[in-house]
Amino acid sequence: MAVNYPATSYPRLQNGQKGTFSGARSVFLLNSTPVAFAAGVSGEENIDYEAVDVLSLLEVAEYVPVAYRASLNAQLFRVVGESIKKNKWMPLNQDILTAGDLEAAIQDVVTGNTVALFTGVKASSQSWDVTARGIVQVSVAFVAIKVIDETETV
Repeated sequence: MAVNYPATSYPRLQNGQKGTFSGARSVFLLNSTPVAFAAGVSGEENIDYEAVDVLSLLEVAEYVPVAYRASLNAQLFRVVGESIKKNKWMPLNQDILTAGDLEAAIQDVVTGNTVALFTGVKASSQSWDVTARGIVQVSVAFVAIKVIDETETV
């Protein structure tokens, strides 16, 4: 069964366009610098809950939040002469213990709004695959302290 929503229920920009976010209108930034050859970015927030199990009760009495985690993954095209270590997005081996945090963001280029801001970011892994007839992409995993969306304040 189709549901008809009134036209006013759709989010609209000031110029009348629908406000649906897409990859074509997004930019990925690391430390406020656009990542030019980003093919895609995915983010995740997790809240870990611990079950409170009590005697004489079959069901869980309640769930208590015990941890919050955030992470993101970026797929980047590998550019000859460039690397995530050269750009200081992942520390060199000798700098792992002293490397600082990064800040990552997804921005809407149409509105200029930050859709997701990841703070306390550190690159945790990178992987790539070279094939005979393929474009090389690097997949970079990051951990973060927190992700803030456009409804939250920093």
